[in-house]
Amino acid sequence: MSSPPEGTSRAIDRVQPQRQQLRDAHQGLAQVCESGSSRELLLDGLDLLRAAFEVHVLYAEGPGGLFEELLDDASTEAAPEVDHLKRDHVVIASTIDRAGALLNEGAEVDDERVVEVTSELLRLVAQHRRRGAELLHNVYAVDVGAGD
Repeated sequence: MSSPPEGTSRAIDRVQPQRQQLRDAHQGLAQVCESGSSRELLLDGLDLLRAAFEVHVLYAEGPGGLFEELLDDASTEAAPEVDHLKRDHVVIASTIDRAGALLNEGAEVDDERVVEVTSELLRLVAQHRRRGAELLHNVYAVDVGAGD
């Protein structure tokens, strides 16, 4: 295992604030969807999720990020899951874009296509967060709140 440069913390030690930001954005979007709020509020919730997700991807995939650390610490165990999580990132980002495009084209929150894509987005993010939490638990034996 490689050590971080002196004065820096390990990625695993920095995981909670980033996870909390994604969790809050995910829950916020879920609340907007459940309340049947306006298209503008749904767009705002989607924008917050997009921003939190972009930070998440940078944190996970960026240089010195969590995936790099996981692969350094437990390559054999982590590699297949890291690959799966990276694929999730692509699918989730695409789903966020698809939801945003529908709303920006004028679709309303009760439009069947909007309901389907936002429901799928919420499911994908929840599944991704659980998968990541399980990986962290398996590699580091830490509980980061998979079910939140």
